[in-house]
Amino acid sequence: MHTWLPKKIEQAQQVLKAQNVELGFKFNAPATQNDIQRCEEELGFVLPDSYKEFLKFSNGANIFCSDEPSFEINSPWWTNSGVLIQSTSALVPFNYYQDKVYVEDDGEKKYIAFCYLGYVNTGDFCSFDITTFANSEYKVLDSQHDYLFEEWHTEHVIANSFEDWLIKIFDEVTQNNGRPEYWIPSPLQE
Repeated sequence: MHTWLPKKIEQAQQVLKAQNVELGFKFNAPATQNDIQRCEEELGFVLPDSYKEFLKFSNGANIFCSDEPSFEINSPWWTNSGVLIQSTSALVPFNYYQDKVYVEDDGEKKYIAFCYLGYVNTGDFCSFDITTFANSEYKVLDSQHDYLFEEWHTEHVIANSFEDWLIKIFDEVTQNNGRPEYWIPSPLQE
């Protein structure tokens, strides 16, 4: 499924180099089927197919990141710690942490947090809307820390699947010279 990813990475590296932006990509070893099954059992939810395919390519990743993230507000990226896609071993603790803040009063979990966005002190992340399971996929939400699930679900749908989300991230950089967070329009460099 992610046969297009190496080409997208190469294109993004060319754009970043041309603009003298020093960000890169850190991929992990692939997840095994057992890693994915164990993660799903611990979460209590089925992961979407395109995310599972990505995990088989790289069990988590940090994309558009620096070797040594800096947390300076005057940086054009606010922080260059990148887009951190959670691995099978990090997904459960990442969700546990988010659930302490965002699971609503009824106690029903309605999302799976899968990606941390490297902004300074915001806590923003992306999640799968588990109320929208169709064709083995979930819609992707911009899970802004200022809102709860109902607002994310109704106003912050940013992609129809994980693969759609990942393609849009790379396209924003390579085609529009924008930051990977395409749902927050902003130039790659200010």
